[in-house]
Amino acid sequence: MSTKNVSLKAIAAQMNVSINTVSHAIRDMDDVSEALKLKIRKKAIEMGYMPNHVAQHLKRDEKPVVAILVDSFTNLYFNTFSNELTKLLYERKEFDFMILYAGQLKCEVIKQCVLLRVDLVVTHLEPDAETLEFAKLNNIQMVFVGSSHFFNDVDTVAIDNQMGCSLAARYLLNFHECKKFLYAGVNYFLSEERFNIFRSELQSLSDDCDVRYFNSDEEDVRALYTCISQGYRNVFFYNDRLAYELLGKLDSIAINIRRIYPDLHLVGFDGLCECVAGLKQISTIKIDFPEFAEKTYEVIKKRLEQPSAPMQQIVLKVTLHQRRKD
Repeated sequence: MSTKNVSLKAIAAQMNVSINTVSHAIRDMDDVSEALKLKIRKKAIEMGYMPNHVAQHLKRDEKPVVAILVDSFTNLYFNTFSNELTKLLYERKEFDFMILYAGQLKCEVIKQCVLLRVDLVVTHLEPDAETLEFAKLNNIQMVFVGSSHFFNDVDTVAIDNQMGCSLAARYLLNFHECKKFLYAGVNYFLSEERFNIFRSELQSLSDDCDVRYFNSDEEDVRALYTCISQGYRNVFFYNDRLAYELLGKLDSIAINIRRIYPDLHLVGFDGLCECVAGLKQISTIKIDFPEFAEKTYEVIKKRLEQPSAPMQQIVLKVTLHQRRKD
């Protein structure tokens, strides 16, 4: 993108609309239709438009500002990652940084980042096309972390879900006395992705696998107990936090599932179960969080130093950690 600023008047002339309409579209005001906003923003990007706050920020030669966007302070997975990343940002002092809370990644969040002079956003929240376009218009870079879902215009540091789910499937298939498998998930695209990989891997390795999906957002925990009592002794959880929650709910209704069924084999995902007393006895697909943060830092640094460099798509390997001797 050109650093020579383009006026609103020039954009208005190209689009055959008023300067006021261009200004309102760029500021995401409600009196301009979404379709026209998108057309005006695309034209502004093509012409090399740079909002005044961005131009002033570049002239002052300040440290770039990185915002880490979180959706919940109880999200153990992302908070573990963000803690590792903030340590690196603090120790190396190349960039200023802040933590921002948002339930979803929408244009309103980008507006807040504009006000805070943010240069780059790190998030695991999936952006929509409109938000990506709005961020680009305001010269805010983005790094998407965690999922193996890639975006054409966003740097991505992903966890190898294919490898992780394959490891879980192969591990659980070792217990030949049981060919019934249960996947415990939630209503989230990453959970569905892991289930599909897990089921596909099992079916490719064995012809007689029975794979059931337990949706914890829609089914009562007693249904989980029923499944296990019906012979689904191999359970793969979407993540360690879900394993903790579901096993805790079973305990709360006086069902110590691991004592009733000693042949139960449980696998989580993330490698965070070692931090929780109740989960130390289950296996998990472990993410190397220090490496995760280091690779993300490298992506941040390259993007801020070379804004026009090709998009980076990095996939991090995972390992199986067996928590007990089965």
